[in-house]
Amino acid sequence: MKLSMRLVACQPRGHVLEFEKMTVVEIFVVQNKAIEFVQRREANLRFFQKAYPSIYSYFANYKPTKAEVVISNVEDEVDLQLDGRSLYEGQGKSRAHQGVELFKSTFREGSFLPSLPPPWPGDYYHPRFAHQAVDAIISQSPLDRSSFTGYKMPNFFPLVVFQGVGLGYQIEELVTTSEVENALIIEPELEIFAASLLTVDWARVASKFQKNGRSLRFLIGVEKTEEALWPALVKHLVHFTPIFPVMNLFLNERGDRTMTTVAERINREALATLTTWGHYDDEVRQLNNALHAFHEKVRTIPSKGSVISETPTLIVGSGPSLDDRIDDIKSVRDRVILVSAGTGLRALIENDIYPDFHVELESDFLNYRVISSYDHEKLKSIKIIAASQICPLIWGLFGDQRLYFKSESPIASLFGSPEKSISGGAPTCTNAATAICSQLGLRNIFLFGTDFGFKEHDKHHSQRSVYMESKDDAIGNELKEGASKAFSKARTFTVRGVNDSIVHTTPIYFTAKRAVEVLIQSTRVSSPETRFFNCADGADIEGATWLTTSQFKESALEYGDPSEKSRVLNLIFSPDAETVSLNEMQEGLDHTEEKLQLLALKLRNLLKSRRIRGKKDITRLCSEISRYLEGQLLPEDPGFYYMIRGTVRHFLYAGFSHAIALTNEQDIATYLKRWEEAFISCLSALPQHFRSVTRKQYSLDSDPWIRQSINDPE
Repeated sequence: MKLSMRLVACQPRGHVLEFEKMTVVEIFVVQNKAIEFVQRREANLRFFQKAYPSIYSYFANYKPTKAEVVISNVEDEVDLQLDGRSLYEGQGKSRAHQGVELFKSTFREGSFLPSLPPPWPGDYYHPRFAHQAVDAIISQSPLDRSSFTGYKMPNFFPLVVFQGVGLGYQIEELVTTSEVENALIIEPELEIFAASLLTVDWARVASKFQKNGRSLRFLIGVEKTEEALWPALVKHLVHFTPIFPVMNLFLNERGDRTMTTVAERINREALATLTTWGHYDDEVRQLNNALHAFHEKVRTIPSKGSVISETPTLIVGSGPSLDDRIDDIKSVRDRVILVSAGTGLRALIENDIYPDFHVELESDFLNYRVISSYDHEKLKSIKIIAASQICPLIWGLFGDQRLYFKSESPIASLFGSPEKSISGGAPTCTNAATAICSQLGLRNIFLFGTDFGFKEHDKHHSQRSVYMESKDDAIGNELKEGASKAFSKARTFTVRGVNDSIVHTTPIYFTAKRAVEVLIQSTRVSSPETRFFNCADGADIEGATWLTTSQFKESALEYGDPSEKSRVLNLIFSPDAETVSLNEMQEGLDHTEEKLQLLALKLRNLLKSRRIRGKKDITRLCSEISRYLEGQLLPEDPGFYYMIRGTVRHFLYAGFSHAIALTNEQDIATYLKRWEEAFISCLSALPQHFRSVTRKQYSLDSDPWIRQSINDPE
């Protein structure tokens, strides 16, 4: 019997039989099962048409070519064959049940889950508005840090990630026999998901997630490699923040090795996830800096893709390997575009090498103090391209200036344009420089001093970088003290380096490395002509070919052209570049204040309409708010989303993690009551705080904010 998904009869061990070799009774049984499967597929398509239209549109007329659902005519079993290979050896239902039982046993109520710990008093230490609000509520938690060893599993599963659908029986069994609050279902193989339309009652599965605060998401058809699965999975998991990264549980349907690697990586990088959340305090301080830049009439970069060139572009960070390859740069200096990134600037100018332009990203006042400790005469001979939010005092240190908008910032949506907004350029200046150059259209990118780690803990930067030497003793000592902590053995871990070496790295460096790898991958899709080369001797950078000195020189000399280099720089620093309209700026500020008022009202009403006394209550509330942020606010108003997502996420993290970690029901209820009041109070005060920052006379001489670090009180 052939259907849109082929169904065949089989013996228990999966041997295929022809229908004419079966008894009349066996034929009748199999035919009835086949009819039942076909009817289930039709019902599933009707369900997806209403609930998940994109899934319906893809699979309504999908014609599998490799998958066969195999029905046993002897026992109540089903198998799935892919390219003639049995996935379950005729025991699809039994295998699914065994997997569910193992999952329930592993994550049984009362068992301990080692995971990202709750935030503790003092973790939110910056003396700024929202940071202090989060820290204040954490300090009221009865949870004892000294006795915390992990989270005790509650009597429900906060978030289950089903890694693989298969026949889907394990999904249906778990969600119908247990309390699964949220689920993310992944299936890379389209034909396998198509097979599940015959076997699983997807409407029944989805019905378990209809209550407020429950959520079910699908990720289907992504390439089954770590490089493709990891970013796609993280993108979906943020819809469950902060349940992810605290209580995400993985059910690997067939023990797939790639799925295991991805799950381990996600768990390993849980702490790094927090660094991507942002925070209102950072956003409003950066906004204040950008408003100064607009008043100072700093011009913007040219449109993305408008500076196409094969000219070799060298991006220079201050990693320790730069010292060994500084002569490579000198040997081709006049034929290439040389870009310094962050502290790579001092390493270059102290070697008497001057970049064609410098890139800055960081907004903190400390960054101005560091750069102003360099030779001012040398700085004035250098152009700068920087994010709109840098400390505005920095602009005057350099020669010609251009600003860009960071796509993942509210400033870009409020005052920028897509053509002038750079994506994927964080968290470090080397990320920013790589993103700017590749998105402007420069097609041969060479990375120097982008080690993203170090081989020796006492040699974490180039010897000529400000971290290792400075003419300003105060700056030098301050940076060295911070570096001794940040780069200590206790705060680092190892990753693979170039040429099979081992490199020590930090969470922020590791995040930066992953970010540049994602940027390279996405650039290859949008601009296949762009090439990336790794001329640093630190961490391996996936997608960037590592070059020896001779290989680099050969490539640079082949494509280097002084006249083409001049043409490119003239385009980037055109005197006809635009500035930001101050009238449009004021309109954007007015609208943002109104949005803060509406957000406070919306979330207050949501909190007051929900029972928030227990672990399941806070789980559902977090899911509902996160779904609003990611599913509604982000696509509708990305700029405002980037402004407030951090404060909302950090408050949810403080509420969820402490409630899950506490064991006494009365303690949980009392803490959540205080948490709710603190959350509402903070949200209600945001509009006035925003107004106090943005409605003032913008003068570099009189605004104290531009001379404050994030560590200074407002």
